[in-house]
Amino acid sequence: MEFWLVCLGLFLRLVNVLLKPFVAFFGGAKRTTPFPEIRNDMLNIPAVDLAERIRNKELRSEDVVRAYIERIREVNPLINAVVEERFEAAIEEARKADALIRDTQPLWLIKNYPLLGVPFTVKESCGLRGAPLTGGSLARKDRRATADGESVALLRAAGCIPLLVSNTPEYCLNWESYNHITGRTLNPYDSRRTAGGSSGGEGALIGAGASLFGVGSDVAGSIRVPAHFNGIFGHKPTAGAISIHGHFPMSTDEKFARLLTVGPMARYAKDLPTLLHIMAGPNAPRLRLDEIVSTKDIRVYYADDMGFNPGHVPVDDDIKMALYRAVQYFKGHGLATERADFEHLPEGMELAFSVLQSLTDVPSIFHHPDNPKATHSLPLELVRCALGQSRYSLAGVMFYVIFGLRHFFSAERLETYLDRAAKLRDQMIETLGTDGVLFFPTYPTAALRHYESFGHIMGVGYTMLFNALGLPATHVPLGFDRNGLPIGIQIVAAPYQDRLGLCIARELEAAFGGWQAPK
Repeated sequence: MEFWLVCLGLFLRLVNVLLKPFVAFFGGAKRTTPFPEIRNDMLNIPAVDLAERIRNKELRSEDVVRAYIERIREVNPLINAVVEERFEAAIEEARKADALIRDTQPLWLIKNYPLLGVPFTVKESCGLRGAPLTGGSLARKDRRATADGESVALLRAAGCIPLLVSNTPEYCLNWESYNHITGRTLNPYDSRRTAGGSSGGEGALIGAGASLFGVGSDVAGSIRVPAHFNGIFGHKPTAGAISIHGHFPMSTDEKFARLLTVGPMARYAKDLPTLLHIMAGPNAPRLRLDEIVSTKDIRVYYADDMGFNPGHVPVDDDIKMALYRAVQYFKGHGLATERADFEHLPEGMELAFSVLQSLTDVPSIFHHPDNPKATHSLPLELVRCALGQSRYSLAGVMFYVIFGLRHFFSAERLETYLDRAAKLRDQMIETLGTDGVLFFPTYPTAALRHYESFGHIMGVGYTMLFNALGLPATHVPLGFDRNGLPIGIQIVAAPYQDRLGLCIARELEAAFGGWQAPK
């Protein structure tokens, strides 16, 4: 356990307390009117079912696309999740899909275009040809993607129709989706709260019923945390299973590809295997998603926190109880369940932080494409942020302040933690094997109030640990807490055993209701 990191965690917990009056005053007022209900039944059909009904000419892709466009226009003023839409192009692509369906046999369509005519949305950092690719940075405000990111390209090749790109914090460096270009994305369940980050735009749109599924990216929980805050499913795949080509920001350090993953976010668990299969492309056979998985043959391990560490953010009782209910559900159905006991888990934040600190090339918000030699002073930028005069977001600047704490790690201590991370990975792989999963909190609390994320930075250790270890993790919604906010847990498996987490997600969706629309 690293003393200075524990002290930082304790200091941030004190900040949580001190920030409460500020948050109460500046964090916005609660919405007094009900969130718009979903009135069009087409918006409540899972993607795989929707594709089948479009293929069978029971529904037209154009009508489905128009229904989602109408929903987006209805709710986006309430959540501010859209960076830029491409509605006219999407309608034209839907018409072409309908024309192809009229003239083609369904079996050929299933093989070549399994999700033909189904609309989806894309996190702005994942690359959609012709759309903004700014990373929420004013220095890149005119930058546009010249090609689709590889996962987006694979979905389009499968017949999916992109509707828009959604909001993300600057350089994806925050668990609250805010930047100086698009502004702040709000949570559809409580406008005073964040939709999370960095895939917060996707989380808010999908949670609001304005998107069926989307492409997100996850370097420290950026798929799973927004999924948790917005009551949807989110899957961080095995490191390397889905190409990250076309993502911004990017690093030349090969270790970055273990931390950063691209993956699907969806309202319905049954869509995740198909989406993962498509997005994995040539790596799909390694995931063995076509194999039949029997839930009764899966072993369940569980832990309700990371173990004793004074610097950690405590896990809310409501989340612990949701986890226990999930465990008891499977125990009652005959599955083997056991409390997990992994060595070095209480040092999870140190282990995750050490992997991050070992990167030799970290993308910088201070890099200006037109002036790459420009230098910046962190203290000066912090002062400018305080005065509202900086072109960079406070969260973005604070990341580099925290990253500078790597100097508190001696080379020897860094090697020690990297070695412990490798040992924890090996222990988890050996324990979980090819038939085991770990139930674990996704985040210690439900969606935070705006501005609270600074005091809860240590909470990201619950997700970032599995980025550092390269293990797949699926967030599953499990209802609501006492304040009516979505909560859930993540299901972790060994590398390339993603299908186990997806199987458990489907069972938990049936047992606990899965995604439920904002009231």
